[in-house]
Amino acid sequence: MKKIICLSLLMSHILVSQNIKYSFSEEFETVKKHVDMGFYKFDNKFVEGYYRKGDDMIFQIYDDKFNTVKKEETVTLPDDSKHFGNEGFFSVKNDYFWFYSTWDRGEQTERLFALPFNKSTFKFGQTPVKLVETDKLASVMGYGKYSFNYSTDSTMMLVTYRVKPKERNDKLNKDIIGFNLFDHQMRRIYTHEIEMPYTEAEMDNLDYEVDSRGNIYMLTQVKLNNSLDGEKSRENRRAYRYELVRVNQQNNTLQSIKIDLKNKYTRSVMLSEDLHHDLVITGYYSNKESGVTEDGAYIIKLEFDEKNAVKNLNTTYCEFPTEVLKAYETERQQRKMEKKDKDDNLEAANLELRHVEFNPDGSMVIIGEEYYSVTTSYYDGKTWHTTTTYYYNDIIVLKADKDGKTQWCCKIPKSQVGKGTADLSFHFHKLRDEYYFFYLDNIKNINLPLDQRPASHSSGMGGYLTCVKIDAGGKMTKKSIFDTKEEKVRLRPQYFESIGDNLIVDRLREDRKHSMVFKLEIK
Repeated sequence: MKKIICLSLLMSHILVSQNIKYSFSEEFETVKKHVDMGFYKFDNKFVEGYYRKGDDMIFQIYDDKFNTVKKEETVTLPDDSKHFGNEGFFSVKNDYFWFYSTWDRGEQTERLFALPFNKSTFKFGQTPVKLVETDKLASVMGYGKYSFNYSTDSTMMLVTYRVKPKERNDKLNKDIIGFNLFDHQMRRIYTHEIEMPYTEAEMDNLDYEVDSRGNIYMLTQVKLNNSLDGEKSRENRRAYRYELVRVNQQNNTLQSIKIDLKNKYTRSVMLSEDLHHDLVITGYYSNKESGVTEDGAYIIKLEFDEKNAVKNLNTTYCEFPTEVLKAYETERQQRKMEKKDKDDNLEAANLELRHVEFNPDGSMVIIGEEYYSVTTSYYDGKTWHTTTTYYYNDIIVLKADKDGKTQWCCKIPKSQVGKGTADLSFHFHKLRDEYYFFYLDNIKNINLPLDQRPASHSSGMGGYLTCVKIDAGGKMTKKSIFDTKEEKVRLRPQYFESIGDNLIVDRLREDRKHSMVFKLEIK
């Protein structure tokens, strides 16, 4: 294992020729006063959608090479749509719907609708499908009232929401969550509102998921000292545990599975369905209650019996290799790390779980990015000023086999900083059994030695579009694609969209009147 890791690191600084082609479409007129909904592929048509509240949707249709806009289709919204809330334009198993919400103040009633869309004729259906009707809802993290999750095979959609609490005191209130399951044609499979077993102060709902069997799951974080268990230990007054909750659709109750991580501390977690339709919980763990460092990744796979009940939880831990954590650090930092490693394991700092990629053979790739922000305030004698600086640093990529054992682990050296975040972070793309990472970098980092930290890329200062490829065996190669200043464009890699096996696109707004499509093709 260590030989594989060392070989990967030694090869990772070599600049190789990768067949990545970039191009720009012809300029086209920017659709004004509309919200950009993103790119879609309607059968063989490449399309970009725009939305204007109470008015219409506009779909720009590109040619087969994405080089120019062939024509525009304008789709008029319903007459009373100025009172609607736009919840998104979604596809479920290639069926498209516009989701919108309404609020009836007189009846104090929230409603959610799905309006069918015909991608061949560019027309909405005449009859919307009512999905939800309930009391006043609370927003989700201040952004919206509904959350949407798909099964891996895209045959089902789960819509969840939180009823506005009756009690303002979190220690008294127990959340009521609405679970609504639909097939790809928005036919209702299950709907019910269920009260949570713990108070809002005692639990946090972290993630929702629906699997291809139609099971509904919720991942929660629960305080050890809580009103249900009655634990009153001062030692554990700030400690949490994870619980995987499954909705019993026969009697509208919750079945809870307590997850034991053997005194390990976690900070970032994700609930997913793999390609074999099994549920997987992935996250990072630390052996210390530091809150900002991680020793490795953990993987929990659920096993079901013939009655579709959970019979076992298989948990594995993938420790980050020392060689990986020490790579691309200064000699001084490496000496500190070597000294620390004699007494304790090394850790990755501020690692946020960004993506989990599943492979047909049961293996999985876990992708995390070192991210944190620093806020400072000062008083100039008249007023207070506050600024926040954002840091997006190294990417840690770990591949585990079907049994949850580490196959390889790589560090992509990256240092990005800025007051804004639009051109920071990265875009991930998978092609066959290779993994691509696109981000803006400082040109000084092209031939970066293993004993040096990367030079920083500052937000808004141009930068080189860079690609790092990791093959199936964990070998890294890096290529600088072009200098954004020379091309006179501003890129936002975290907003790139992968709309095909080898096609990545983004819309660039050149000025107030004109836009063009930026295109990356991997050959």
